[in-house]
Formats: sequence, C-alpha cells, structure tokens
Amino acid sequence: MSISHLHITLVGGQPAPVYQGILFENPDKVIFICSTQTLDEAQKMSVSLSIPSEVIEVSPVDVNLINSSINKIDISKYDKVSINISGGTKIWSILFYEYFKNNDKVEIIYIDQNNTVWNLKTKTFKDQELIHDIKSYFSFFNINLKTSKEINALSDNDSKICKAIEEMRNYCIKEFNDLIQNLSSKNHLNEYTTKKGSKIKYDSHSKTFHVLLKKNSGSKEWVISSPNVRYLLLNTGWFEYKVAQILSNWKHCKQILLNCEFASQDNNNTMNEVDIIVNTGKKLLFVECKTQVFNSIDIDKFATVIRNYGGLASKGLLVTDAKLTNNVEKKCNNSGILTFSFENTHKFNVNPEQLLFLKLESEWLNINPK
Repeated sequence: MSISHLHITLVGGQPAPVYQGILFENPDKVIFICSTQTLDEAQKMSVSLSIPSEVIEVSPVDVNLINSSINKIDISKYDKVSINISGGTKIWSILFYEYFKNNDKVEIIYIDQNNTVWNLKTKTFKDQELIHDIKSYFSFFNINLKTSKEINALSDNDSKICKAIEEMRNYCIKEFNDLIQNLSSKNHLNEYTTKKGSKIKYDSHSKTFHVLLKKNSGSKEWVISSPNVRYLLLNTGWFEYKVAQILSNWKHCKQILLNCEFASQDNNNTMNEVDIIVNTGKKLLFVECKTQVFNSIDIDKFATVIRNYGGLASKGLLVTDAKLTNNVEKKCNNSGILTFSFENTHKFNVNPEQLLFLKLESEWLNINPK
C-alpha cells in the first residue's frame, strides 16, 4: 500500500520549525534535507520519529548540486506532499519553492516564531499551538530533561509552607539566610545553630523542619512539613513556586515545569538547571527566579540555556524579589531577557500579577533577532 502523505523538511540551525512542521502536517513519512553541518541533528530527529523517515544530505550553496538532489526526490507515489521551507539555507528555500510551486499536490509552508503557518502558494495562514507537551518537545531534539516537577505535584499545603517561609525570611533575613545557606551547602547536616541562637532542624522521617529565628526584639518559631519541604526551603523553591503560581494564571499558560535539570546524553550528569519552564503552546518561556542577583555572569549562563534548549523563538524572564542593579538590568536587555522585580511592585503599590502579565503581553509575540 502506498504512503499517502510525504513531508519534506529543510533542516537548518534551528530545529524547532522542523518539529512544528511535522506536528502540523502529521505525515506518513518525513524526508529531512540537511547539510554536512546539520546531518547529526537531522539523524537524531529522524531516529526520534515513530513514522518512516529518510535523511538526505544536500549541498548548502551549490545551485546545480541542489537542483540535482531535488530532481532525485520521487513524489509520484504520494497523494499529498508538504514541504517546510522554514529551515535550511536561503538558496534551498528558493529552489525547492521554484521546483514544486506548480505541482497541485504539493503544499509549501513557512512557520514563523509565533507558530503562524503560512501556505506560500495560497498566501493564507493558520495560527497554531504546536507545542503540546514540554517533555515530548525536548525528547524530539534528544534533549535530556533529567528531572522536573509539575506544578500540580505541589499541594495547597506546599502553598501554605511557601507563605510561612516568606514570613520567616521577612522576620529576620540575616538569621534566615545564615541558617539556610549553611544547611544547603552541607548536605550531611540536618541541623544548625547561628551565633545568635537561631536554630534549624530537619527530621528526615517526617519531612519536617523546625525553625527558630532570634533577633534583638524577640524570637519566633515555625514547624513546616511536606514531602517537598527541602526543595521549598533550602533551594529558594518557595520563591520559584510563588512565581510559578502567578504564571499559572496567565491566559497563555498551558503547562508549567519547575526545578528542571538538563543532563548530557552520555553520562546523565546535570549540565544546566532552569527554575521554571512555561509552555504556551506557541513557544516556551524560560524563567530564572532569584531573591537577588549578585553576579551578572549568571545572566550570560541563563541566555545560553534559553538558546540551547528553547531555540530562537523562546523567551526568557528573570524574576527577582529585590530591585535589580543597573548592570544586571542592562545585561538582561542586551540578551533579550525580560525582567521583573517584586520590590518595584511593592514600591508603587501595584498588583504583581497584573504588572507581570502586562510585561509579558507586550513582548510575547515579538520576533527575536537571530
């Protein structure tokens, strides 16, 4: 029996449009057109598909060799052929379009950064949400998302714990930081006491922290318990969860993952971490959450992670509790990363959620520079 729908996709430096085109067309077979430089990427994507596929290596610039390769592609046994010219070299796009534009069974598409799918022959378009699941999206590109937490895995009790942790921090930030930093940096420790007498103790059986904070005007004690309590208290997880809860109310939010660790394919060692990833269906939003930024080099690392794992269309957002320094603000602007500070919203008595959504809406559909 003949295969009815063939999809031909041009593979360039950005693999995301390739994935989106395959999802949009839902073909019976895929041919990946690649160069020597993108051969490895094409082969990885080919292996990840559950349908028949083929990889064809083509010259990236030689017009005669490209035309010769196109002539060898036999589409006669297919009822429908779709060609995604979003990737690859410019000359590929031109020559594939010229060769197939007059064939009635061939559809030629282009997908922009906002997942708008253009039919170049009819000059019509469709707005699509082509990212259905973050983990499946990464899997197609052989990106190893080692661990992550679904926001739904945290409970109403965890939400109360986060508010309690924020209350601790506001009660005496110096003593709070002293306790948390010492317990976080020494994994074998389950308790610690500061010079002022503030104490923290962890019961691994009941997943419970006992925290006593002392300051000149008195002291206060908290008991918090949850399977997620170490993540929430020791790794600023409380702040990440606070931000994630706000983002979950954004109208474009379809899915949220927290505490994401990316690993290498060969040894599974953690290479990079991302606090929050938001799936909007059209593109991914990578979110870095910090109570305060001390080192602007962290911004460079975050920008690299966004490009390496999210592709050109993805967006980045840095959320801080404290006000950003001018140096960090400038570095974010230069890297195309949005910024948001809770301290600024407190200062101007503005609802944080509304202000954050306004900022996201103003940038969301803008095209990123290459």
